[in-house]
Amino acid sequence: MLNLSVPYGKSEKHFNLPEEVEINYINANPLMPIKDFKKYILHKLEHPKGSKPFKEIFKKGEKVAIVVSDVTRLWVRSYDFLPVLIDELNRLGIPDEDISIVMSTGDHREQSKEEHRLIVGEEILERIKIFDHDCFADDLAFLGITSRGVNVYLNGRVHEADRVIITGGICYHLLAGFGGGRKSLAPGVSGYKTIQENHGLAIKAEPGQIGTGILDGNPVAEDMDEAAAMAGPDFLLNVVVNEKKEFIGIVAGHWRDAHLEGTKIVEEAFGIPIAQKADVVIASSGGYPKDMQLYQSIKTLDNAYYAVKNGGNIILVSECYDGPGPESYLSWFKYNSYETMAKALYEGFTMPGFVALRTAEIMLNKTVYLVSSLEREVVEEVGMIPVDSIDEALEIINEKQQIESVHIMPHGSITYPIIKIQKS
Repeated sequence: MLNLSVPYGKSEKHFNLPEEVEINYINANPLMPIKDFKKYILHKLEHPKGSKPFKEIFKKGEKVAIVVSDVTRLWVRSYDFLPVLIDELNRLGIPDEDISIVMSTGDHREQSKEEHRLIVGEEILERIKIFDHDCFADDLAFLGITSRGVNVYLNGRVHEADRVIITGGICYHLLAGFGGGRKSLAPGVSGYKTIQENHGLAIKAEPGQIGTGILDGNPVAEDMDEAAAMAGPDFLLNVVVNEKKEFIGIVAGHWRDAHLEGTKIVEEAFGIPIAQKADVVIASSGGYPKDMQLYQSIKTLDNAYYAVKNGGNIILVSECYDGPGPESYLSWFKYNSYETMAKALYEGFTMPGFVALRTAEIMLNKTVYLVSSLEREVVEEVGMIPVDSIDEALEIINEKQQIESVHIMPHGSITYPIIKIQKS
């Protein structure tokens, strides 16, 4: 037997597989990490993509708002690049008191001071004013209506700033094609109505328009672009991070042009070709902090879906120390079938509902086992089978079928399996 392991929280989960089983690891392509990221960022500020250099955009006397990812995206390492950005603003004559950080929480909960510390670091926490976005706030600014009928409401503090910098991380995204870029604004610092109307475009889309890695013709992604254009951010700094939390890409400049440059790095690093699908996929979200909630780990489940055969099995490994996620996610599982859930979502779209529907859709023809710290009742409520270990799941599967092939995804939240097209 082979003794193997995958990340789980801040540790690992070990398991055993017979040597005769065909085992394939779906790992990120090893792109060279950026050694001196501070020097690299300064170079990007001087030579941005699609915009004037940083120093020609920001002037003394201006109020600057920096939009920063929330605690669910600690992997972005905002605490490392924010001091570089803010020090450069200082050098250009913009003092700390004229700079504010707005957390792009979307419709997520308010964050604690300790979570702010984790996101921005001790130094920036003491220097810069920090505000959580509230999608229900009274001071949201109405910017207009997109061509798809979405009402665009923007955070008042961001709207009133003289200059806006958006930051974040670029990765694959099951709804918007790719994260990062314009998502910092919509849904990041948008009104609840904007978020719901934009995401609601997904349920009305044609087959093949919505999905991981899809931008062209994706109504959700294209509408986000329209909303971002209305907001008109002045500069973007986005990062691409590997499974070791190293920067393998940093892009800066125009909010759209630089983001697109970053998506190419994501495709190169995390679009992983596989020869065929397997009987079983063992997929870890990558450990802390990516496996903090089941809701966030559905990204991993979605990626694993593309690597497993119809009727196959997914063993999802996610600690979920922060629980299942929003109550509004769990509430969707009150529907007794995929069809009734889809009907309800069509009539009243929510993003947690969309994630719940995708969860249910995957389980229409896959069996999902969950290794987590969640209560068994919660796991069963979402239609998964709770197990204490990967070995327990493998034993259950072995009782039903002979396992001939296994794909292992140690960092399943970022790796996207792509079936290779066989040449005739």
